[in-house]
Amino acid sequence: MILHIETSTRICSVALSNQGDLIDFFESDSVEFIHGEALTTMIIELLKRNGLKTESLRAISTAIGPGSYTGLRIGLATAKGIVFGLGIPFVGISSLESLIEMAQLKYPSSAIAAAFDARRNEVFLRIQQENNVLLVDCSQEITDAFVPPVRPLLWVGDANVKLRGLLQVEEQYFNDEITPSARGQVRLAFERYKIGMVDDIHTIKPNYTKSFYTTSPSKS
Repeated sequence: MILHIETSTRICSVALSNQGDLIDFFESDSVEFIHGEALTTMIIELLKRNGLKTESLRAISTAIGPGSYTGLRIGLATAKGIVFGLGIPFVGISSLESLIEMAQLKYPSSAIAAAFDARRNEVFLRIQQENNVLLVDCSQEITDAFVPPVRPLLWVGDANVKLRGLLQVEEQYFNDEITPSARGQVRLAFERYKIGMVDDIHTIKPNYTKSFYTTSPSKS
């Protein structure tokens, strides 16, 4: 029994799986970014409606980035609390990899680009065709000179609105209905758990992909 947590975008999502099969999930999409208030409540409700307690869990997987700085910290902090309390394994999953996993359920043979909106003309990007990773998670500026490593290419993620105006390459297609979900971690987490490919909860950090920018307060 594995609990999956996805908080890398404004979507807050949790899921339960058993032996690599999805049991149930619970998610919310809010522009108000409710992760801090809602995540723990969502986990409790998900366990309750399936007649389970936290002690039933054998592992936890969590999105570790790239994505929202705040969202990733909330998700990882919540996972750490449960992992420390139960003494169970932890599996960190790329936010973009799990989004591609969701897209592959509908487009199993397509080359897929998962992209989250970043600053200005930048996106957090991963490109994959089946199990072949063509571009690993990175911060990518999209300019006229940008040429994807494969075509045709299907784009998913919240950067689609920006990318429609920036991409100048043919055979680029967009799906706005496939969104980040803890469900995308189910197979990935179970496969890694089975072979002992787990992460050290004491040392793991979110993959922000690039530096965190802050603005100093103005002096009066």
